[in-house]
Amino acid sequence: MNSAQNPDGEVGTEVLFENDHVKVWNLDLAPGQSSQWHHHHRWYVTIVTVPGTLRTDFTDGTSSTESLPAGTVNFRDKDSEHRVTNVGDARYVNVIVELKEPG
Repeated sequence: MNSAQNPDGEVGTEVLFENDHVKVWNLDLAPGQSSQWHHHHRWYVTIVTVPGTLRTDFTDGTSSTESLPAGTVNFRDKDSEHRVTNVGDARYVNVIVELKEPG
């Protein structure tokens, strides 16, 4: 079962592309919709394509909320365990680019 105690869910809602170097996801959330609890095993970059407000809930019980305009780009650390919820009143979309280890 996918939960804060077992964050084995998908990083995004759809895989757009994958090769030996990157895995690219789309994350598309309706108002009030949450992603699955998930663990980021890789460093990753997020690019907001449809703006909105997200609350991030972490497995340690903490949370944070951010308003994210279109075009916002963030580099994120690996080993984060969380889920995100669209707390805005419109659809929210971002692209997630996971960076695979060279090898």
